[in-house]
Amino acid sequence: MSVENIYQIKNGTIGASINDVDGKKGIVTGYFSHFNNVDSDGDIIRPGAFKKSIKENGPNSAQPRIKHLMNHDPSQPLGKLMTLKEDSTGLAYESQIGTHRLGEDFVKMVESGLITEHSIGFRIMKRNQMQPYEEYMKNPGKGYYEITELKLYEGSSLTAWGANPLTPITGLKSLGDIDVMIAHTNAIEKFCRNTDASDETIEMLLLHSKQLAQLVIDIKSSTPPVETTVPQNDVLDAIREFKQLLKN
Repeated sequence: MSVENIYQIKNGTIGASINDVDGKKGIVTGYFSHFNNVDSDGDIIRPGAFKKSIKENGPNSAQPRIKHLMNHDPSQPLGKLMTLKEDSTGLAYESQIGTHRLGEDFVKMVESGLITEHSIGFRIMKRNQMQPYEEYMKNPGKGYYEITELKLYEGSSLTAWGANPLTPITGLKSLGDIDVMIAHTNAIEKFCRNTDASDETIEMLLLHSKQLAQLVIDIKSSTPPVETTVPQNDVLDAIREFKQLLKN
């Protein structure tokens, strides 16, 4: 019996990273999720949580339906999942990345170290409360819920820490996070200066970079992060600027 009847996204799973990439063959391996750690939602995913979903809709099932996406966007499929399995660490995958432009750009971003995190789109089927909410707030390290069964819809590779690169990041609020954001912004700019990726990919990354810059300003001024939009002309000018640098 389902306890949650909505599609959910679990972001920033600790250690859910890229393991390896073979640029020539377009094969990427990694983890969509890790077991037995308390995530940012207070949940702990237990071994076995994905088994039923993999059996029913995984790559080797009669009806393979679990997707590998970019940023949870159904219009941005990255490749075909060849392997999806649980091991002692978590939910491991191997994906044959497509030869379309987004797939080629994705491999370049992985090879450059720009994409390192994953997230899952799912529905909770079974979970157990681990401790009362009041106790969890005092000791969040023990977790609030343990999830024992999920219906998995997709695993996503992330260009940011959240599900949507165009959504301002609100999980990073301390001064200690500024160095992380600045380093990520510098990595984005370096990638854009030296890549032949599509204008669409560069545009997406520049938007995210501008949001990080705004968030740094918000943190330094001790005001709540605000949603920002970037004028389309500014983005196009920035793309032309980067393209010009490539010629020089």
